[in-house]
Amino acid sequence: MKYRRILAMGDMHGHFSRALSVFRKVKFDENQDLLIFLGDYVDRGDENLRCLRWAMEMSEKPNVIALRGNHEQMMMEYYLMDGEGTSRIWLPNGGNLTKLEMDTWLKKDPTALKRVLKFIAERPLYHRIFAGGKEFIFVHAGLKPGIALENQSDQDLLWIREEFYENYTGSAEVICGHTPIPYMIPDKYDPIRLPNHITMIDTGSFFPHGRISCVDVLTGTVYQSDADWK
Repeated sequence: MKYRRILAMGDMHGHFSRALSVFRKVKFDENQDLLIFLGDYVDRGDENLRCLRWAMEMSEKPNVIALRGNHEQMMMEYYLMDGEGTSRIWLPNGGNLTKLEMDTWLKKDPTALKRVLKFIAERPLYHRIFAGGKEFIFVHAGLKPGIALENQSDQDLLWIREEFYENYTGSAEVICGHTPIPYMIPDKYDPIRLPNHITMIDTGSFFPHGRISCVDVLTGTVYQSDADWK
């Protein structure tokens, strides 16, 4: 199918009002556009489950793909492993806020967790598409250089940082979130395109002046949540 726009939306991290703000600007057409969420719907915000439930609802629409982020991975491991082992890192990384919301939801609906974990487990870790004579790969964190896409590990797709940004030499255009741009360039809240075909669109949704960004990869058009959101 030839899409009018191929849109990628970056990390929400529990800021639903910001997510809704940018989504309204995009004016997504589910019959003509493709929309890909890059993961990290939860943690660090005040509306974590609103973001997660919205992603769950949106993923049922035509031409919407919701990827798994490392924060959803941590959440799933926490509940499946009863908070033991590596799953312990979830709560100190923003999961404490999401868990409080989840506890409240479970009191009203004891079946909610089962649906959430099923949704997370079914999320793809990447999406590849060819359009306009180019190959595009959408992924939460990035790719391990020198490894074929189908052989990438879950760990790298969800967690990799510097090794990917500094050493990737592939011809495919890679669109990713995961690393907030303000961590790399202080006070910058806009997507950046690196010389080696990497577009980073995590624009610090949980920062005081952060935004959620959505990029049309075919044209480079950038949509962002309102800067004055509070």
